[in-house]
Amino acid sequence: MNGAFDQWRYRSLVNRQAFPSPVRAILVVCKGNICRSPLAEAYLKHQVEKHGLPIVIESAGLDTSFGKTAHPLAQLVGTQGGLLLSQHATQQLHKEQVERADMILVMEWRQRRRMLKLYPQAKQKVFLLRQFYDQSVREVADPYSGTLEDFQTCFAMIKQACDVLVMQMLSSGKQR
Repeated sequence: MNGAFDQWRYRSLVNRQAFPSPVRAILVVCKGNICRSPLAEAYLKHQVEKHGLPIVIESAGLDTSFGKTAHPLAQLVGTQGGLLLSQHATQQLHKEQVERADMILVMEWRQRRRMLKLYPQAKQKVFLLRQFYDQSVREVADPYSGTLEDFQTCFAMIKQACDVLVMQMLSSGKQR
């Protein structure tokens, strides 16, 4: 991606999108619901519980089948971070999840485009996860075929973005 183009996309996106408040339900979406979205779901659940925020967190995949476990390296990285992903079972994204969510977090631009094509009514609630962390709006790369280090890097990006998101929800003061 071109840095200038990323900056333009970021400004364009942020200028059209307001932070939803209050947020009572968050849906985290990636391609397979095997690596990134389960890590983000588990970490966000941990953070909202830690801060006493009454928010329901779910995850789903755009291209998956029901009932697969989280990737073994995602489970390992989660365990290293104090999270349990052993009970995770993949879910295909469905309309009811989109309707329930106040905020939908995706990992990549193409996932955002696909969400908006499938659910145009959700336009104001579909966000790139990284847009809460930095203005480059880099994507969270899929570590599926990668190494343990790739999964650790992915999880670090997810944690950074989720931490900023939770702080933003806390500072809005309308979550409780």
